[in-house]
Amino acid sequence: MSGFYFKSRDVMKSGKQRRVEIMEKRRARIPAKESFDVYALPVPAGAVLADQDALSHNKNAIFLPLFYVDYAFNCRDCGAAQIWTGKQQKWWHEIMQGNINSVAIRCRPCRKIEQQRKKQARETHLSGLAAKQKQ
Repeated sequence: MSGFYFKSRDVMKSGKQRRVEIMEKRRARIPAKESFDVYALPVPAGAVLADQDALSHNKNAIFLPLFYVDYAFNCRDCGAAQIWTGKQQKWWHEIMQGNINSVAIRCRPCRKIEQQRKKQARETHLSGLAAKQKQ
């Protein structure tokens, strides 16, 4: 033999087992850090708290909001200055399960006009398809 031997107390371990032991020893030396509670942070006045469980449908979102604040915007169609309130945002993102990255772009009257336009276009399209199938 080449002089290579194991003492009776030495046990052969895989590299993975050895790495686990090393990491456990390192963790034991490092004191446990205090946990950081994000809910202990101050919330702006007038903000509406977000329900993290209701936002679980946003699978690809990296950060979910802790609260909603009023968002000012100008309507895309008429240019009127509008405010998307925190309460409206909560309804859209949590109840209607809208995308967390979406924002309001139209005021309420312009949204209704756009919905009517889309409805009319859909009806025209479907009536055209029905007429084509009758031929």
